Amino acid sequence: MLTRLLRALLTSLLAITTMAALGVAVATPAQAEPATTDLAAAGICYGGFVRKSLPRGGTGFDAGPYTTSTRCVDINVRNASVYPFKVCVIFVSVGSCNYWTSVPTGGAWKVAATNVRDNVKFYVRVVLAEYKYEPLVIDTAY
Repeated sequence: MLTRLLRALLTSLLAITTMAALGVAVATPAQAEPATTDLAAAGICYGGFVRKSLPRGGTGFDAGPYTTSTRCVDINVRNASVYPFKVCVIFVSVGSCNYWTSVPTGGAWKVAATNVRDNVKFYVRVVLAEYKYEPLVIDTAY
């Protein structure tokens, strides 16, 4: 995904540079253009998220197995419940947690693993003090 984005940006830059060299009037692109492209890429990634919901009572679980895709460069998680929790990614080929990421309430996406290859199997381990009264809900985009 990132390679295609860079290729498109470099092609656009080359076209603008060539036009300027030929004396063609070139408008300066607005700063919002790359952000729009980034938003489009984020929409593709987050648009394919998977929701895991567990009933009340527990201190954690492993969600998955999932397989990474071309939609996202990273593995992202979002808290859709009222309890903050921590997550780590367990790649099946490695068998242990990569690192712990705190995921507060509020629905913002957090990166749980960066620069993942496509077609890699993984689990998301979720731990928290206890979710007694409300179900625990986690969204995962990969």
